[in-house]
Amino acid sequence: MALATVLTWLLCLLPPRFAKVQRIIMVNTLACFPGKSWLEARRFARRSLIETVRTIAGFSHIWLRPAEESLSRIDRVHGEEAWDRAIASERPILYLSLHHSSWELPVLLLGRKDPALVMHQDDGDNVLADLVREGRAGTGCTLVPASHDGLRRVLAGLVRGQSLALLADHKPRGRANPFASFFGHEAMVPAFVHKVIKRYQPHVFFLSAQRARDCRFEVWLEQADPAILAMDEAGVLRSMMAGFERIILRNPAQYQWTYKRFTRAPSGSRNWYARSPELLARVKAGESPALVFRDPDPDTDPDLHRDRDPDRTEPARPPG
Repeated sequence: MALATVLTWLLCLLPPRFAKVQRIIMVNTLACFPGKSWLEARRFARRSLIETVRTIAGFSHIWLRPAEESLSRIDRVHGEEAWDRAIASERPILYLSLHHSSWELPVLLLGRKDPALVMHQDDGDNVLADLVREGRAGTGCTLVPASHDGLRRVLAGLVRGQSLALLADHKPRGRANPFASFFGHEAMVPAFVHKVIKRYQPHVFFLSAQRARDCRFEVWLEQADPAILAMDEAGVLRSMMAGFERIILRNPAQYQWTYKRFTRAPSGSRNWYARSPELLARVKAGESPALVFRDPDPDTDPDLHRDRDPDRTEPARPPG
């Protein structure tokens, strides 16, 4: 992991115009934290990229080492008493997680006390995919592919009272899903979360981890406001994204800012990433990030192209 950190630091010495990943992080940083300057965003991008590499390097430990050895790196679990009470009830638990720090490690913790169904993007049958699946299921959780067959298995499990874990912070496929605010910008989010809450009335927990410098971890199981069970779709998704924001703000650099999260707005496609050299240059010259990274206006924005959505496939929808 130390070698990976050094190599990443050397990569970060390149100017942003030559480092696409740095530009993506800087765009996301300035869009979400418009009070930062160009220089502050660049420094943050370096820290974030190093943390991302540390996260990826740490996955090999979880996938290759015994599960108990990985779990021994957890120094503290926050919210365990409320979690135990929820497990003891007859209702399932919906775990909402995100790409922050080591999102693989909390899955092992779930398997020890509440073996849940864990939805994931199936990467087929190869040595690495098999290794990942075995590592994630090392303590008893069951991986379910994000497909029509997988959705049927999930719904059947929820009927039986089995819990479900989702990584729900990234953009779902297609254009049929709703939007919710994420750090002040409307972002597409999975409607499936509200469907599960409305139909099955589960306990809802935010699940996350945070890494310390010595690769020790703390894990949080934070129970959502019970009022979420009665909210409409907009309220549920707004509450979910606000919960993710709180987690990220505990240690912003450990979030996966390398992801192009803001490619679409309710009014059409954003073009922030394609135009990142120009937009970042405007911020560097002193223009406000809040003005540079604004949502497209269908009446005045000449660069708005409603039909140029890279995700044309409609997402899998749960039955009913």
